[in-house]
Amino acid sequence: MVTTGPNDEPKPSRDKPGAYGAPVDAIVLSGTHQNTRRLIEGRNKAFLDIEGRPLVRHVVDALVSARHVGDIYVVGPVDDLEPALSGCPGVTLVPQEGKLLSNGWAAVRAMEAAHADLPGQVVAERPLLLISCDLPLISPGSVDDFLERAAALDARDPESNAMIVGVAEEAGLRPFYPRENVPGLERPLVQLHEGLMRLSNIYVARPRKLKYSEFLQTSFSLRKAKDWHNVAKLVLSLFSQHGGWFAAWMTCRLQLTAMLRHGQGRLYRRLRRGNTLEKIEKGVSDVLGGPVRVVVSPYGGLSLDADDEEDFRVLRARYGEWMAVVEALDRSLGRLDEHE
Repeated sequence: MVTTGPNDEPKPSRDKPGAYGAPVDAIVLSGTHQNTRRLIEGRNKAFLDIEGRPLVRHVVDALVSARHVGDIYVVGPVDDLEPALSGCPGVTLVPQEGKLLSNGWAAVRAMEAAHADLPGQVVAERPLLLISCDLPLISPGSVDDFLERAAALDARDPESNAMIVGVAEEAGLRPFYPRENVPGLERPLVQLHEGLMRLSNIYVARPRKLKYSEFLQTSFSLRKAKDWHNVAKLVLSLFSQHGGWFAAWMTCRLQLTAMLRHGQGRLYRRLRRGNTLEKIEKGVSDVLGGPVRVVVSPYGGLSLDADDEEDFRVLRARYGEWMAVVEALDRSLGRLDEHE
């Protein structure tokens, strides 16, 4: 079952073709009320309010204004999404089915149904944008920037990728760090040869090209690397996964490198030199059964979701100041004028 939004008008057409030659349809994962561990202030994060708009509206408004985004599919509790997204053009609401992976596939099927006139292989090769609902520091420019970087990477590779994962580098995260007497957000960083990075909440995907997509649910559930119980469970689950031994070794190696980061000793430097993006991409590709690549985005805000109540309070308190940082980056990259 797919429910159209309260405003069925299509998205405004763009003057230029999309980064992929045509606009990329987007899926917004808007969670569920059913998982109490994921609630903040007793609510689904999608509907937490910052400056008069629920978080899911911040995300959808940015997608509507992005030059390279086509139709938008928002999966979650439809009865709550309808008023939250009233007036948003080009949005289709998809009822939630359960956990993240089930909800994601429900939206994928809805998207594929809209292109039922195309051959199955063509539909499987169409890229889609996958993004979480709780990113208040998103901007149309940050979305377009990511899609252009992803499309350029896809064009250079010998075959189209099953998934392109967005990551933020430390330079893009630094403006949001806490300062003396001023709250901020500082999250653990992965210690890589190419730099200090953190997973963002934005992806380009061709999900039909992933042979073992079911492992995405496991990796998402255990993604909090600061919790050693989660790390141990993830490593154990990788041992039983196709191609998982190398990924398990890299997971342990990354954790050890993070533990040694403060001393900056010889072992730390040696481990970090070997922690390359190429190895990360290989490990993830083997586990998921399809080519996976990484794109480094300068927009640190794409990594700063409302992870818990404290995060949300900080994001709400500093939203205006931090969006000014995002707009300054948009301006420096020539993105602001594109969307005015």
